[in-house]
Amino acid sequence: MSRTILITGATSSFGQELISRLPSDTKIIAQSRDSLPPNMEIDGRIISIISDFSKSDFMTDFESKVDFDSVDEVVHFAAADLRLRRFIETTSDQLLFDYKINFISIVSLLTRILATLKNNPRQIKVVIMITDMVRIPKKGEISYTTSKFALLGLVNSLLSEFSGNELRINAISPSFVDTRFVNIPEFLKKDISNKHPMKRFCTPAEVVDSTEFLLSLQSSFINGQNFFINGGGN
Repeated sequence: MSRTILITGATSSFGQELISRLPSDTKIIAQSRDSLPPNMEIDGRIISIISDFSKSDFMTDFESKVDFDSVDEVVHFAAADLRLRRFIETTSDQLLFDYKINFISIVSLLTRILATLKNNPRQIKVVIMITDMVRIPKKGEISYTTSKFALLGLVNSLLSEFSGNELRINAISPSFVDTRFVNIPEFLKKDISNKHPMKRFCTPAEVVDSTEFLLSLQSSFINGQNFFINGGGN
């Protein structure tokens, strides 16, 4: 059956991995801050939305290109860059910046998509990437972590407001994944890896494995859950 999926953070390692696995009849709406790489631009299935979630008017980038009535799957990979910054060094502007990208973006998109249920009843499947740090927060990541806690609250709130036939929403919370958006020193990355029980980081492919499962029929009775993809790390 043909499906239409909206993927935020489509040019991230997670977004590109997921798109590479989708069947050829899948219609893809791909949001990214930058242009798609050449190998993705030639894919006729993809509607590219260049949009900066830190801007207050970002929804205007979607309105003329997206038929929200047709969207039945949403994956939220978009996130602010991870940087080390202690609480006393964090300004309200920095908190707001992360909050807009991590949280307000998906709230605005889901508000628009869920409003279409009245005219086009269907089940909408949503997977939101949070972080393992909602389990055990780490020092120096207060701005990133608090905005991710807001996403957890969103999952729980929407679960109570919509029936499972209208909305099936789940979250994934991976531990450290070393991508180009992680701006922390190399020595700290090595320390994190060495202290992990599996002596390595989670990979984008492992994150996408769980994402695919939560979009599939095999997870048809799973709703409102937050799956930790952390290899047993503390």
